Amino acid sequence: MGITARTAQHPAAHTRRNWPVALWAMAVVVLLAVSGCATIPMQGPVGKSDPLAPRSNSVNVSLQQFSPVDGASPESIIRGFIDSGTGVSDDFQVARQYLTPALAQSWAPDKRTLVYTNTFAVAATYEQDTFELKFDVVSAVDATGVLTPAKPDSSELLRMKMVQVDGQWRISEAPDGVILTEANFQTLFAPVSLYFYDPSFTFGVPDVRWLAGRSSRTATSIVKAMLNGPAPYLQGAVVSAFPNGIALERDSVPVINGQARVGLTAGPLLETSIEQRQQMNAQLLTTFQKSLNTITEVAFLADDRSVDMGSTDNEVSRMIVDNPVRPTQVALSKNELVTFDGVKSARIPGMASVAGLDPSAPAISYSGKDFAFLAGVGNQIYWATPNEPPVLALSGVGLTPPSFAPNGWLFSAAGDGSGLVLAINPDDNGKLGAPVLLRVPWLVGQEVSTFRVSRDGTRALVISQSNGISKVNMTGIFKSGEVPKELTTPINFLHSGMPTLGVWVGGASVAVMAPSDTDPVVIDILDLAARPLALDELKGVQWISAGSGVRNIHAQTATEFFTNVGSYWEVAAKELQQASFAG
Repeated sequence: MGITARTAQHPAAHTRRNWPVALWAMAVVVLLAVSGCATIPMQGPVGKSDPLAPRSNSVNVSLQQFSPVDGASPESIIRGFIDSGTGVSDDFQVARQYLTPALAQSWAPDKRTLVYTNTFAVAATYEQDTFELKFDVVSAVDATGVLTPAKPDSSELLRMKMVQVDGQWRISEAPDGVILTEANFQTLFAPVSLYFYDPSFTFGVPDVRWLAGRSSRTATSIVKAMLNGPAPYLQGAVVSAFPNGIALERDSVPVINGQARVGLTAGPLLETSIEQRQQMNAQLLTTFQKSLNTITEVAFLADDRSVDMGSTDNEVSRMIVDNPVRPTQVALSKNELVTFDGVKSARIPGMASVAGLDPSAPAISYSGKDFAFLAGVGNQIYWATPNEPPVLALSGVGLTPPSFAPNGWLFSAAGDGSGLVLAINPDDNGKLGAPVLLRVPWLVGQEVSTFRVSRDGTRALVISQSNGISKVNMTGIFKSGEVPKELTTPINFLHSGMPTLGVWVGGASVAVMAPSDTDPVVIDILDLAARPLALDELKGVQWISAGSGVRNIHAQTATEFFTNVGSYWEVAAKELQQASFAG
């Protein structure tokens, strides 16, 4: 079939690299930063374990720091300064003691956090009283809080200058930010999902941030992060109900008897409509309830006074989070399109025969009324609707399996390195319009093997290969109205092996694998807010599908359809090929 032939062109596999498993344990504690937030594409060698359960934010952590001692050498001062980078709870008061008074005032610890492994070396340079620090980097969190895992064997070199103040060595020049060991980083940082709207104000889109600090500031940190807007890769793909320029009136969001009292700048708040305030409330309350177990209500205040939120009769709908998919899949049986309900397959009433088109990689729309599939060698995608003949929808070289967005648009990407993404949608009369072509600069030179639109329609999972290296990306879809216009600069999942095929599992998680006709295959679950999960290997897996959640993943060989049951795979059907949920 088309997809099998394509994936067979990429047989190489990389050795799993040693990503520190300890880094993933940071999710044990949810502690939040006063200003930083992060969206994190993270992945590494995956262990076999259940996904992390939701966490509460009830733990305060205090790590002890030690003040400089009289007569300490420049190297000792530098090491003491680095070791004091855990002082989140008191704005790094001890760390500032290692700096000159001027630098102590200007140094910005929240500009960047570098996480290192092993030890760091301090060495004098040819410049007088200037020293260099060198260490192996695990990850970096920038000023906006975006965490980027480092490439294998990455190192960092920092320079610091020293002067004497009242006879004691102090640091006079140093880069902004702190440097943390893996153990301290995993104690001080943890993920929180902010929720923004899709442009239709229907779906809640998770924006995973990693925040650090005192748990007493959890609500404050979440609100400040939300008011700063979405992460870079989501900008233009999602919207916020909060107006531009609105801010907290005070640097505090008190929580009283489960109610978060959010005081906002009065002017921008009072200029919003009641509908917009209700959307603001839905957006923030969804975020709070997904991250905390202590907040059940939000109250917006302008100059310490409550604002009109309208009546319950005209409340806006709640955000749809983790848009569920129908339990029925589309599949192939004897070269024809069929539906599969998890127990039995059935012909689609009124569906014309597609056997003559040599179909593969079928897709079904969220409405369940439209279908699509690759034809022949994979350079054409046909659109199929019951009681109508199949229609040629998209043409290109090495097209990826078709993927429906919730609004009915159909997407695919060219696998020839041209960087083209194609999309098409029927008009109000059900007739296909002209395809939309997106030219994606960062995909030029990449042989795309997977392009899957998220279940909220705002993002896409993109897997591509070049020069024997596989990339797993998540990108935002920028649209004008309903028409896709461009893809945002992506975030990257670091991963193991050479995956070519992937599907969405949840709002922030995907399942990826490298298909094989004969060898054992491991399906890896990558999640922006939890450590990776590896399912038990299964021989000869050629296809994968996923409903809602990790427990609804299915592996498919040439002749058998498997369901993951606890810690093993169970045959659920035979003679069924390439079953796929909506999307």
